[in-house]
Amino acid sequence: MAAYEYRCRECQTVFEVRRSMHESAPSAVPCPSGHLDTSRVFSAVAVTGVGGSTALPAASAPAGGGCCGGGCCG
Repeated sequence: MAAYEYRCRECQTVFEVRRSMHESAPSAVPCPSGHLDTSRVFSAVAVTGVGGSTALPAASAPAGGGCCGGGCCG
């Protein structure tokens, strides 16, 4: 099952709709209060490395600061 997050434009309620992965998420979904003016919320997904660790091993860290000169990934 996949959870799709929606926000009501009338009452600002954020709610989830669960559907199977094979079903497409419905385009018009009423909020729990019955309002029909809703929109789907797209959120970022967090991805971690093997074993849940987000730190890179020293041997695989990019030399010279990586893609941004070392400000975020060096």
